Amino acid sequence: MTRPDVECTTYHAILLVADVAASAAFYVERLGFRLAFTEGRPPEFAGVNLGHVQLFLERGTPGPDGCGLYFVVDDADRLHAFHVSQGVTIVEAPGDRPYHLRDYTVRDDSGYPITFGHRLSSHAAGQ
Repeated sequence: MTRPDVECTTYHAILLVADVAASAAFYVERLGFRLAFTEGRPPEFAGVNLGHVQLFLERGTPGPDGCGLYFVVDDADRLHAFHVSQGVTIVEAPGDRPYHLRDYTVRDDSGYPITFGHRLSSHAAGQ
């Protein structure tokens, strides 16, 4: 059988978190996401958005080892300044990387590493 040529339009990562309400609040208040929805009382599941990208938070046992998220944004330095002002734990300072992105890494309230980066201008046109 031949592999089908399938177009994928959306991807949603799901992070297991101990307290969905607390994690959603962390993402909204400290990381700058917007709350899209919650399900249940207390919430068992939530969606948080960064621009047009949505991340799901689901109640469960967090497993940050071996897992990480990478968001390509328009201005990582501006977002970094916001994260610093909100007291977010920065685990890797902003820097220009050999893979043509400027990025930095934070740790969320469940211990997941999250990297935010923007394309370096000399390579933005080729993306």
